[in-house]
Amino acid sequence: MKRYVYIIGIFFISNLFYKITPTKTTYWTSISYPDIRGKSYKKCAQQLPDNSLLYICDPDHILNATELSQINAGLEKLAIGTPCPCQRRSQCSSGDDKGSPFHGFVVSVAILNNIEMNIHSPSEEQLTNKAESFSKTLSGRWALGDCGNSVIVFVWKHYKKVIIWPARLAEKYITVNERKALLSKVNHYIQNDQWGEALKQITKELHVELTGEPEDRVDTGTLSLLIAVGVALALTVLITCCVCAFRCCGNLPMDEDAKSLSRIESFRAQFPLEFAVNLQNLSGHLQGMFQ
Repeated sequence: MKRYVYIIGIFFISNLFYKITPTKTTYWTSISYPDIRGKSYKKCAQQLPDNSLLYICDPDHILNATELSQINAGLEKLAIGTPCPCQRRSQCSSGDDKGSPFHGFVVSVAILNNIEMNIHSPSEEQLTNKAESFSKTLSGRWALGDCGNSVIVFVWKHYKKVIIWPARLAEKYITVNERKALLSKVNHYIQNDQWGEALKQITKELHVELTGEPEDRVDTGTLSLLIAVGVALALTVLITCCVCAFRCCGNLPMDEDAKSLSRIESFRAQFPLEFAVNLQNLSGHLQGMFQ
């Protein structure tokens, strides 16, 4: 009897120790993180959707199965419900048998617990830079949009960091200020680790923004090119005018140059002589007056 009690006691203590001992944390890099459309996509979810594509990757199982399914359904609805912003409709083809054959904007979620870092106490700026770099690399790896029509929502649970990373075309529909306002709106969910609610709200807000019209903005690259061309044209005109003026003024006939020079020398010689004669005449008149 004592033996059974002893065994049960050991089992109870071992089980208790297992529960209170933290599990090993995976520190992800932008390369080791699963590819939502690649061979490692099965790591993104414990339960994969049957009739739709996967738009969310949660390898650390931060969300429960219900939350992940609901968020994925919202992301699929966004992809189907937004217009194709590409020049060719073929660029909006999903290329998969699951779900709708066409989509507009593709918003995907990458959520993880922690990232591999060499800094022990990173500043807020360093965290932001790291998260943005991770999102940028992931956007290139996943390549979900053919014309810059993709958006990645990156969630860094350990530091409660969320980044909305739009591709080139999508950035015209969801600007920096709009992204800041959106994240501010769901910040209370983020701070309380309510990631399911935060992502549902972000998905709804992005659906509204990406359905609207793009914001008119001047392309800085095009503007710089126009300025450079304008300056080059102005310099060309100025140099041409200077050359023409030099040639027109410098190519006078030799005889005209000689005549001009002779006139100047004659004037310079004549002026002192006339001045001396006039001075002599004035002196003579003064002497006559006083005699």
